[in-house]
Order: sequence, then structure tokens, then C-alpha cells
Amino acid sequence: MRLPPVEVDAETAPLPMLEPELRAVEICPICRAKMRRTSELCPQCGAERQYGPTRIESLICTGLGMVAVPSLILTLVKPSPWLALFVVIGGLLGFFVANVRFGGDRWIRKRHA
Repeated sequence: MRLPPVEVDAETAPLPMLEPELRAVEICPICRAKMRRTSELCPQCGAERQYGPTRIESLICTGLGMVAVPSLILTLVKPSPWLALFVVIGGLLGFFVANVRFGGDRWIRKRHA
């Protein structure tokens, strides 16, 4: 049994299958799986997009600044009440360094517990 031919006009013609735009697809830098450019998590490996420093990176850099700047000052001059101010300045400088050093967006591997 043959079906009768169907007339196709502009209104009833099937639309071609849409291919994703190359700009909308990104490759995970960890596992090389395809994913959306706006994804925050890789669906394949679970890597997470991180903006700016993590909490531990901020704490380490701030702590190093709070130790390094006063240590440098103590090697140059004798201890004084100004040392507390230099501890604060060192902490702020360390926090600034953390934000500059880890400021861009990057992908961090998922830690397995």
C-alpha cells in the first residue's frame, strides 16, 4: 500500500535541524568534554568554574602578608607601636595580591572525598 504524495509548501515544510553555534559551545579544560559556554559545572567531570581566589588562597596570601611586611620592617628598625599598623597593611597587601593573582575565572577540579 502506497501513501499518496504530500504537497509541501512554505508553511508545511519541515524545518532543518539546528546545529549549535560554535560560540555557544565550550570545551572543558579538564576533561575536554563539550558543554555550554555559560555552564558553571562540567557535566562530565564535575569541574567548577571559579571566579577570583578561593577562601584558602585568600587566607594564605593575607596571612603571608601579615607576617612578611612586619618581618621586613623588624629587620630594618627596632620594634615600635607602629608594628600593629604594619601587620594590618601587610594583611591588606596580601589580600590584594590574592585577588590580582587569582582574579580571573578558572576551572578547578572536583575534589573526591
